[in-house]
Amino acid sequence: MTYDELYQHIIHYITQPLDDNRKTCLILGSFMEFIMDCDDAGIDVNKIDLTYFVGEKLDELEAK
Repeated sequence: MTYDELYQHIIHYITQPLDDNRKTCLILGSFMEFIMDCDDAGIDVNKIDLTYFVGEKLDELEAK
């Protein structure tokens, strides 16, 4: 799962008409799947840094 795919999963869950606890569990599950995919791909999960990606998404939102 890529950063963009993780982002889309989270957006999908946030927009669902579910209670906040259920949404939180679904989002955590998506993040866990992302971490497992990275680990399977040989990426050191301790070195994952979403800072640039989050900044990029915030810049996109501010431009709208």
